[in-house]
Amino acid sequence: MTHTLTDPGAPGFMIRKSSPPGLWSKGRISQISEVQGARLVFLSGQVAADANYVVHSSEFRDQLEAVFDNLEIALKAVGAGLEHILKTTTFIVDEAHIGALREVRAKRLGHLAAPPCNTLLVVRRLAEPEFLVEVEAIAAVPPG
Repeated sequence: MTHTLTDPGAPGFMIRKSSPPGLWSKGRISQISEVQGARLVFLSGQVAADANYVVHSSEFRDQLEAVFDNLEIALKAVGAGLEHILKTTTFIVDEAHIGALREVRAKRLGHLAAPPCNTLLVVRRLAEPEFLVEVEAIAAVPPG
């Protein structure tokens, strides 16, 4: 599986996501993200807190949806969208949430021609005890 994203308004800009033969691939993640002619953008880990640092739900799915909302806010601020994400690192505090994580991730990223690379870590806790999930991201956007 290989997918290439280009921008006609930015000659030389390219993101190529692939999963070569010999590496595991079920369509949930890409194994490789390559970039050419782009600005790299590093997003801090996003949690379910709003702009006032308030978490509105103790449910994992709700928190993950809020995390993706926050990722989209951050990406929009630099002229990007979810399709520009090269890699995410996902931290969860309970392995029992892996199924729900995969479902919400597929819902939020399933429209993309190729998903970003991802590393999933189950950790003891996050910065605040009410946080159940955190996602940090690296994106590439056209220069400018």
